Amino acid sequence: MHTCQSGILLSQLPSTGKGRIMFGHLPIGHLSVSLLLVCVGSFLAPPASAAILFSDNFNAGASSAWGSERGTWRDTGGVYDATFPDNTPLTYSGVTTLSGLTDFALDVDVIDLNDGGIWLRSSFNGGAINGVLLVTGGGSGANNGLYWHVVQNGSVAPLQNNQTQAGLQGSDVHLLIEVIGNVYSVYLNGGATPFTTLTTSTFASGSVGLYDFSPVSGATSPRGQTFDNFQVTDLTPVPEPSSFALLGIGAITLAAWRLLRRDPKCRD
Repeated sequence: MHTCQSGILLSQLPSTGKGRIMFGHLPIGHLSVSLLLVCVGSFLAPPASAAILFSDNFNAGASSAWGSERGTWRDTGGVYDATFPDNTPLTYSGVTTLSGLTDFALDVDVIDLNDGGIWLRSSFNGGAINGVLLVTGGGSGANNGLYWHVVQNGSVAPLQNNQTQAGLQGSDVHLLIEVIGNVYSVYLNGGATPFTTLTTSTFASGSVGLYDFSPVSGATSPRGQTFDNFQVTDLTPVPEPSSFALLGIGAITLAAWRLLRRDPKCRD
């Protein structure tokens, strides 16, 4: 009576009579292939729905997670803006509970678009701000577009990729911003293709926030650009736990099958 090096006793495994060892009704080789196909199918299955990390519609006031680090931000009327907007230094209100974002999506409504923006992978850094800034409008309320700045230690690099559209100033828009790897993409009003993009490896992670430089805003003047319906969704890819389990079963079975085929004692 022969045994394999794996310690499997051949007399304990049924045979087809043609040299194939059986496991239930399947030959070991067929079983391995079947399990591996299941594993592949598991990895190709649609991923679980993305998790919402933060959401604020400002209807009951601003969330306590907002930092209002610079600009004295207010939440009156169900929208959010800075009481004292400025760009020297840059205003900033960040979501303090989201300090290590990598891949994510951000939805926000911009009301009466004028001159403001969205901070991405950012940090206030004691006032020396780091991050990517998507400017909404800009040009002190004269630019009908969206463009980007990379800001390092409070120093603002030249604007990049200004994409314009007639009538954007003063309008209400919805922005979907996706940050994946080194690519930042903005979709305007549900568009199927990005309105403007930026590629940079300057920041691997960070928080998100808002910027306001609407010239007509102020404590006693009419409000300019404001923000509403702010939401952050995690886009970090996470394999299903069942995928790991199935992959492990498939790998073990395949290893056993290969051992049986290679060991001469197992073929006697």
